[in-house]
Formats: sequence, structure tokens, C-alpha cells
Amino acid sequence: MSEQEKNLSFEEAMAGLNKAVQALNHEDTPLDQAIAQYEEGIRYYQRCSEILQDAKQKIQQFNKETGEVTEF
Repeated sequence: MSEQEKNLSFEEAMAGLNKAVQALNHEDTPLDQAIAQYEEGIRYYQRCSEILQDAKQKIQQFNKETGEVTEF
């Protein structure tokens, strides 16, 4: 993942992922472009996953401090 991709917000990464999915849904997309869009979509997915995992850890840590238990 590039440094630029590591700095994307969740919303920016989701927008990029949606754009990649839309490109893959077009039947007239050449194979080489489809592969590139797929790879790009995977990177956006990974960024979204990282952000969500970080948020989950923060929530769990917060709950440990308050003594509350939250299930995901």
C-alpha cells in the first residue's frame, strides 16, 4: 500500500472501492484494466479494513477503561 493510500480517510477509501467495483461491473472493460481495477479495489478494501480494525480496538480499549463490555 502506498503512503498516499495509507493516508486515505474511510470515506475516501470507500469511494475508491466503489469506483473499482463499478469499473469491474462493465462488460466492455478490457482484461488488463479489469485486473488493475481489481488490484486497486483490494488496496482500498485493505485500507477500509485497517480503519475499521483501529476503530474497533479504540472502542474496546475505551470500554475496558469504563468497565463496560461491548460485543461486536
